[in-house]
Amino acid sequence: MYCAKCGKPIPAARLEILPDTETCVGCSTAKPMVGFMDWAHKTAPELVMVNSADKENLRRAKRISSRSR
Repeated sequence: MYCAKCGKPIPAARLEILPDTETCVGCSTAKPMVGFMDWAHKTAPELVMVNSADKENLRRAKRISSRSR
């Protein structure tokens, strides 16, 4: 399968994970996710995933993660 934008072949590993994808990694418009630990409860921390383009929620997640434990 070839990329709909640039015409280069899409790697088999990408197609295996995302079988419905139409673009290669270089042409993809998906934003990377950033993960933080929320330590609101000391025995059960929660992983918080935030879109790296969402500046306000990224700021909030950093603040939550950096609280003293």
